[in-house]
Amino acid sequence: MKTIKITFYFLTFNFLLLTSFSCTKDLYRKVAVNTKEVSAITGSSAIGAGRIIDEGKEGAAQYGHCWDIASSPTTDKNKTELGSSAGRKDYTSILSNLTPETKYYVRAYATDKHESNKVVYGAEINFTTVLVIGESYQGGIIAYILQSGDPEYIAGQTHGLIAAPSDQSTGIQWYNGSYTTTGATATAIGTGNANTITIVANQGAGSYAAQLCADLVLGAYSDWYLPSKDELNKLYLNKVAIGGFANYYYWSSSEYDNSNAWDQNFDNGYQYAYGKDAACYVRAVRAF
Repeated sequence: MKTIKITFYFLTFNFLLLTSFSCTKDLYRKVAVNTKEVSAITGSSAIGAGRIIDEGKEGAAQYGHCWDIASSPTTDKNKTELGSSAGRKDYTSILSNLTPETKYYVRAYATDKHESNKVVYGAEINFTTVLVIGESYQGGIIAYILQSGDPEYIAGQTHGLIAAPSDQSTGIQWYNGSYTTTGATATAIGTGNANTITIVANQGAGSYAAQLCADLVLGAYSDWYLPSKDELNKLYLNKVAIGGFANYYYWSSSEYDNSNAWDQNFDNGYQYAYGKDAACYVRAVRAF
């Protein structure tokens, strides 16, 4: 009988001890979050990932991400608010209104209901925004980013072409009413601006493709020009991302001979030496 009583008392003691430990542990549980990777980085947005790794005693009243160009970002500045959560979960936030080529610091956060909505943060990570074809930038749309092997490519720097956001003409001639040999025969990337200057100097004031681009002012930028043959081809290759192109012929600034200049069919991509008196579409570009 003594053995039975001792065993009963021992089991009861352990049950009470375990119950007390469990209650004490639950009493001190707090909301905790983990900052995870940042992905889909562009010049103006990114996607931040996070996880609520402990929901605390009553859950999170609010959770999301906060970010800033200074270290240790807080919810006092940029943040997402994804609502309340009563459990552990993975989540993502869209980090928006970012500035291109800028380093940002980001932390996951949550507010603890049981702690009077005290804000708790995950570890800090950082990322740098990048320029992406198709994004709005410096008066237009990024049309091409120079790659190794391109003329004027500089390792470690980001340069390229910006296209005007819409066409400057749906039908204008290349020449200024008479055939001349302008000498604007360059076709490579980086030569369109010099071609345009040469054409305007040769043909003078008037209403024609190169002059139309040279006179353009968009977003306070006035250095627009008629793209060269190779620059125009980059616009064709990225026409979906840039947007707004017609399936028709567009002028380049590259002269073929006295009577013809290069254009490109934006339906099939073919480039032709076409009569300078023909009416083609025009889309201006500028370099950055």
